[in-house]
Amino acid sequence: MRKICIDPVRCPLAHEKSRLKKYDHDHDCDGTWLEGIPDGNDHSIEAVRFAIMDDILRG
Repeated sequence: MRKICIDPVRCPLAHEKSRLKKYDHDHDCDGTWLEGIPDGNDHSIEAVRFAIMDDILRG
């Protein structure tokens, strides 16, 4: 299983946000990723998601 590691020294705010919420991505019945994470103060996590989305979709 691959994990996303956010450096607490270089990105302390993003690291703290990633620890506060659990972000789950589900698949639909065809195995397609369902985009979206809980709404709220999630700008740093959204930036991480956008940065890696191509890698996720490629598998």
